[in-house]
Amino acid sequence: MAPPTPLFGALPGGPELLIIFLIFLLIPVGVGGFVYSDAKRHGFDYAPAWALGVVALFFAGFFPGLLALAAYFYVREKRARDAPPRPDVGSG
Repeated sequence: MAPPTPLFGALPGGPELLIIFLIFLLIPVGVGGFVYSDAKRHGFDYAPAWALGVVALFFAGFFPGLLALAAYFYVREKRARDAPPRPDVGSG
């Protein structure tokens, strides 16, 4: 009699765990890098705080990380909307 075959294949080994680890590491760090560069481009003085907050909440869970990312976009758009209009450069 043959030994029973696992229902969902073999248990994760080295390569599978490495891929899972990289996914759980690269997503938060990638999103944090995007938030940092975007915040710097939009002139936020506290860009590192936004990036660290988003990364920390992604490590706490995927849903809290998405909420932090949504909060960043909300604050960015609100700040852009409330900012005084920039003078037109080159209009003559």
